Order: sequence, then C-alpha cells, then structure tokens
Amino acid sequence: MVDFNSEGAFTANKSHILELVILGRRDELINTFQLWRESLIANDSREEKFKHKLRAVLFSLFLELERPLFRKLSERKVDSDVLNVVKYNDLRRLVFSVDHINNDDLVDAYLTFNRALDEMNLIKIDNKKKFDSTNIELENDIKGI
Repeated sequence: MVDFNSEGAFTANKSHILELVILGRRDELINTFQLWRESLIANDSREEKFKHKLRAVLFSLFLELERPLFRKLSERKVDSDVLNVVKYNDLRRLVFSVDHINNDDLVDAYLTFNRALDEMNLIKIDNKKKFDSTNIELENDIKGI
C-alpha cells in the first residue's frame, strides 16, 4: 500500500499513486476470491464470511473506479461475442446490494472490473509487439525502413 506519511508520496505523480491503490485493492480482491473459493470447495462454515468480505472489497473497488467504469461501460455496445458483460447500472446495483447475490454474479462483476483495468492498461501484460527476428527485411518493410 501507499504510505501517505512518506515525503516521497507527495513528489510522485498522483495518477501513479492512484494506480498503486487500485492495484492493491485488486490484489486484495483476488486473495479474497481465493479464500472464498477454497472455503466453497471444502464446504467450510466460513464460506459466507468470505463471501461478505468479497462483496465489501468489490464495493470499495467500485467506489475507487466508479467514474472510469461509468465511462467504459456506458460507451460499450453489448456484443453477442463478448461474454460476461455487465453494464454499469447492473454492476452498481450488484455492488450496492445487501441482498443475497448469486456466486456467478460475483465472478462476472470481477471480470467486468478486470476488463476495465485491462482497457486502462493497468493490468495489461501482453503488450509487447511481435518481432520476427528470422526475417529482418520483412520487419523493416512493415516499419517502412
């Protein structure tokens, strides 16, 4: 987590600090998903406790990302090829709900968050361009060199 008492926190780029906070919340969410899933598989009595924590972490991540999620999910056209697309209002209703929530809806909410973070390039790890080192002339032609 970010140490806001550190002098370095105020010299850093504020968007970088927010990215670290968001990634920290996402990490907590993934860890909570793991604990919840373990308890679900083991038919453990703590399953409900972990599900409640999972919903609380989803709520805090939603609050952190509300504006970018609104922009991303409101512009998106629901495509028959895109699975698990949860529109902004559905996601908002789900994370604000205190009623019983279907397990699949929790996973869908996470996938929606993950997709938005990927589109914001916060979690994208497959961003290297492919380069064919066996055919350098073709690569040069593609680049116009």
